[in-house]
Parts: sequence; C-alpha cells; structure tokens
Amino acid sequence: MSDEIENGLNFKLNLKNRKLFAVISPCEDKIELTAKIVKERLEQSNFSNFFINDFLIYDLVYRYNHSSNEILEIEIGEQRDASCEIVLSDDKMQALMTLTPNFGGVAMTLTEVKKCLLEQNIVWGIVSDIEIEEAIKQGEICEFVIAQGLEPVHGQDTQFVSLIDGVSSKKCQPLVNEDGIVDFRELGSTITIVNKDEVLMYRTPPVIGTEGKNVLGEVVLPSGGNDIAFSGDRKGVDLNPLDENQLISMITGQPVLVPNGIIVLPVLTVKRVDLQSGNIRFNGSVIVTGDVKEGMKVHALEDITVEGNVFNAKLECLGNLTINGSVTGNSELLANGNVIIKGGMQGYSKSTNGEHGAKVVTRGSVCAGFVENFTIEAGMDIVIDKYSMNNVLMAQNKIVVGNKSTGRKSSIIGGLTWAMTMVNAAIIGSSAGLKTRIQVGVNPYVQKRITEIKAALQANEKGQCDIQTVLTFLETNPKQDNEETLEKLHRTLSKLLIETETLQAELNELVSNLSVIDNAKVLATLGVYSGTEIQINNQQWKAEENRGKSAFRISKREISISTR
Repeated sequence: MSDEIENGLNFKLNLKNRKLFAVISPCEDKIELTAKIVKERLEQSNFSNFFINDFLIYDLVYRYNHSSNEILEIEIGEQRDASCEIVLSDDKMQALMTLTPNFGGVAMTLTEVKKCLLEQNIVWGIVSDIEIEEAIKQGEICEFVIAQGLEPVHGQDTQFVSLIDGVSSKKCQPLVNEDGIVDFRELGSTITIVNKDEVLMYRTPPVIGTEGKNVLGEVVLPSGGNDIAFSGDRKGVDLNPLDENQLISMITGQPVLVPNGIIVLPVLTVKRVDLQSGNIRFNGSVIVTGDVKEGMKVHALEDITVEGNVFNAKLECLGNLTINGSVTGNSELLANGNVIIKGGMQGYSKSTNGEHGAKVVTRGSVCAGFVENFTIEAGMDIVIDKYSMNNVLMAQNKIVVGNKSTGRKSSIIGGLTWAMTMVNAAIIGSSAGLKTRIQVGVNPYVQKRITEIKAALQANEKGQCDIQTVLTFLETNPKQDNEETLEKLHRTLSKLLIETETLQAELNELVSNLSVIDNAKVLATLGVYSGTEIQINNQQWKAEENRGKSAFRISKREISISTR
C-alpha cells in the first residue's frame, strides 16, 4: 500500500510488520526537502493518522537532500492499534487503567476494556460503562481508576485504662529547660502509693470491625476487635469481685504498669536504718523516714527514698535513689535510675591509693546541692547546684555546676571533671592555683577502660620478664627439686601470655571504635584560674594566668577560646 510519487518521494506501508516507509527515487524535479514539507504531504496522504517518529523524519530529510541516483526506503513511522493497560495495586484494592490511542489502527472499545479486566480477574467495584466510554473518548488517559475496592472498617482491641495519676511503666523523668539542662527540682514525687481495695484499672470491651472487599471480589478482613484479657501478672492485684473488667489493689504499695495490666509492688517504710533495724534488703521500694546510719546497707529492687541523711552507708537500688538530706563519709550509692541528693555530698579525703572511697554509680543522672571528695559516674548528666571540690566526675552527656540562683558562685575546684559533650560552670579552678582538670569530647568510660587495659598490659609485661629471669636462672642451675617450681612458672607464664593476647584484642577494638565529639565544649561564664587544664578530644590547654569569661571549643583541630 503506497501513494503517488512526487518530487522523487512517496510513502508506503509494509502490511506484514505495519511499518511506514518513505521511498526516495531518482527524479528530475527534486526539491530542497524540509520536515515541514514531509509532514504536510503525510497529512494529505492515506497515512495522516499513523504514528510518525520526528527523529526519523529529520533523517529522511537529510538523506533525501544528500542522496544520489539511488532508491532508498527509510522507516518513518508505523500503524498502531489502541492499547489498554490495567495495573492492580499491591493491596488489590484499586485498579488503574491507562489507554493509548490508535494511530491508523484499531480503536479501543468497551468490549476490549472489559476483556482486559477479566484477564486480571477484576470483577468488583468497576465503574459504570458510561464512565469507561467517556474515558475511551478521550483517546489517551493515564491511571484512570477503573475499579475501587471497599476498605474494611477496622475494629478496636480491648483498651486498658489506668485510674491512678502518675503511674507509669517508666520512672519519673526530669524536665529539661531551653538550654538542655536537666532540672531535677521539677521531678515531683518519684513514688505513687495506692491503698488496699483501690480500683486501679478498667478494661473497655472490644469494638468489632466490618469486612471489606477488594477488586478481585475477595473478602478483606478487618484488623483489631480482639478481646484481650488482663495480664496474667497480677502481683498485688486481683479482679474486682463486683466488676470483672476492673483490677483492684490487694495491698498498699507502689503501682507499676505492665502490658495489659497493672501490678502493685510492696513499699517498705522504716523510721531509720541502724543497728536496731539491721540492714534492709527488700523486693520493692523502700522509704526511710529518718537517717541511714554509719556502716548500714539498704538494697531495693525498686526505688529508695531517704527523708533524712546518709552517714557512711551503702544504698543500692534498681530504680531511682532520692535523699532529701545530705550524704557524708565514704558512702556508696548505686542505682539504675536517677540519683537525687537535695542536700550536699561530703566524702572523706582520698585514701592512700589516691582514690575516693565515697562514690556514686548510676545509669541515669545525678543531682546534688554540692559535692566534695566523691567519685561520681553517671550514664547521663551530673548537675550540681553550688560547687564541686576535689571530685572525680564522669558523665556520658553533660556536667553542669550552678543554677540560676547560685550561678555567680558556682565553681569547679580541683579534681577531674570529665563529660562527653559539655562542662559548664561559672568559675573553673581556684585563686590558689589548685590543679583542676576538665575533659570533654570522648566517652569517659571507654577512655577509662583503655587506661586500665594499658596498665594491665604493662603489669603483665613486667610479670613475664620476671618469670623469664627466674626460669633462665633455674634452667642454668638445674636441681631435682626444681621441677615442680618450673612447672608452676611455665603455667603462670602461659596464663599471662593468654591474658595479654585477650587484653590487646579488647584494646584494639576499643581504640578502633573510639569516636570524638566535634562540638564538645567547656564553658566558664565568669572565669578560669591558673592551674586549670582543659582537654578537648586529643588537644590540651593549660591556664598560665587567670582569665575572664571563656568558652573552649575545637576549631581547625585546635582548642579555640572565645567569650561566647
């Protein structure tokens, strides 16, 4: 099928592959052909509604204008039937139709569209025939919603509602002000107490959902609507005999939320902890309304609250530790939660080995009025209201000394103050030039472990050298009764070599994973005294003279000092 030749150019259709070709023939009336002329001739031909490739038209023009006396056939387009593509969504809730118009071929029909739907088993939620025909009339349409499923209405599982204010599955958390500083004075009570026979929780019945249907006609089940019973963990609680949808307390104690329920832990209240009461070990929370005397121990699986003072004693709990008075002597405070001493902390001077006997270790934060001669290790922040003197303070986040009321008097004097991100105080150091070390930028616990391993490796190396010296002497001076001694020395040497290998592997791993905090800083809002040493990451600075307000940061791998 072709048209007439004009100026050596005509068009013909290959009926087998439905490709449209332009034929260039030698002629005497050849013209300067352009794409516009080609398109005008196509419009006047029997192929006006065929699909034409513009890039191939430009190729035709070039080859026509540069051809010699030869016959050329150049593909410029094709005959296309209309097409229908239907895409099913992943959840089978929607079908989208895309129509491509025909170019000289078979047009799209309603019958063909319905055939495509059946091929994909789409039988539900199909739009009306009128809407499909309107879409077909547009010729070309993209992602037309031809079928829409019915979404299920999801139900609601049984709900459990606590009736006790302040109860939580987590311990009370302190507020954080706009500067990111923890305000432990805004904690409120850390222990909520309920009485026997008090209603603690109720459960609401489930709401059953309704089924949906996808475009394949399949039922889509709703989620939710499950009838969930109270938790089987019912320590200190039971079902209300008057209403099985309520839990009541069977004892007086501390409520704690558990999944799908609540439990009540016993709270032990004692007037004081001394020789008369004996040491306290309790599987709940402990409240001491008076003091904890010297040499006594208190252990609780939940919180410890001391209304009075702690004198050279050991307190250990898995919750929060709150002391409304002060802590003195070589007291030891261990907790998983926050440690709050509303008074001060005053330990004895350092022991002969140079370490403080008084210490606080917690995974949470520590807050105190003032601290002297203590070692404090905190998994979060250390906040001290007034001053820190001759302490070893280590925190994985911030150390802040001072608050708005004592800010101009707060100071860090002597000792080591080591935080990962920031140390902040009004004054660092003392007028007497007492050595005061401040360090930020690396994890203090990782660095401490690295130091411990290096010391252990050094001791191991010395031990190996000493054993080798003795072995050399015994082997050069053999005696019959030396065999047992030699065997013991070889066993000890072997043990030291294994320990060295293990320690070296741990050291390599810690060093490779040791990261620094680029934005770590040390802030002294009033001044820094001589004798102060500041380390940020691996950079060190020492105050040779007194300075005013100072902010220390890392800039270009060096410590920079500004007044902001």
